[in-house]
Amino acid sequence: MVASQSINSETCKGCGLCVSVCPMWILTLENGGDKQTAAAISERAGLCMACGHCMAVCPSDSVSVSGLSYGRQIFETSASEMDGEAFMKLMESRRSCRVFKERPVPRETLENIVDAVTFAPMGFTPHKIEITIVSGREKIEKALPVVIEMYEKLAKIIKNPIARFFMRRQIAPEDFNSLTGHVLPSLKYRLPDMKAGKGDTITRGAPAMLLFHADKNSSNHTCDANIALTYGLLAAHALGLGATAISLVPPIVNRSPELRKMFQIPEQNEVTASMIVGYPKFKIRKNIRRELAGVTWV
Repeated sequence: MVASQSINSETCKGCGLCVSVCPMWILTLENGGDKQTAAAISERAGLCMACGHCMAVCPSDSVSVSGLSYGRQIFETSASEMDGEAFMKLMESRRSCRVFKERPVPRETLENIVDAVTFAPMGFTPHKIEITIVSGREKIEKALPVVIEMYEKLAKIIKNPIARFFMRRQIAPEDFNSLTGHVLPSLKYRLPDMKAGKGDTITRGAPAMLLFHADKNSSNHTCDANIALTYGLLAAHALGLGATAISLVPPIVNRSPELRKMFQIPEQNEVTASMIVGYPKFKIRKNIRRELAGVTWV
């Protein structure tokens, strides 16, 4: 989507803040009559990403970008300064939660998580990410037999050397290695246990689940969905909930017409991320610091 910009020359103070902040160098200062005002450079106007920076820094609300408005999208932030210490405490205290209380998450709380996700940065506007909120344990449990059946079929297929050969060439190396080196070996034991009623080790008994999906042909949507997921995980923790990303769910939903219909996923969309959320059953008193594979200073 190409956005357009306009400047209210009557209220523009000519401070040049919008000119300096524009990442695409679309705006410039012009002398018009008795004062200097900002204006869009016509040949660069089509480069606008609708990031809203120009509107956000304007002290007189004189800049307009199509699709954005003061009050709704562009508003005064309530935070004066970022508290770095409080942020680090939030990061240090968050852990993935896989054991939940049998307590539903109120709709308002789930809406707060979604609201937090709307602040997630994206590669290109407008937002491509859609979220399906599965609220209620019974809805999730209805999907589990389909998930189990499809992973059982996948485990059988991967044992066939010919099928394995073609599968290796059809999916990304990262996905193939994760599937064969981690997912299927663990499901060898987990699926029979689930079928025997010994517990749910996929959605972990969570009372709610969020699916992040987008038009499969849209630009940057996989990266955007993972960033949105991260915001959702942090928001859930800040709201006193437990949550974790579940990579086992998206590929099965994408391949199952029954699940796509159940979760109302549009035909052209693909699910790229999911998270389960609920009230944690236990209080985790210690966290873990995991070392990175490497840190290089250049």
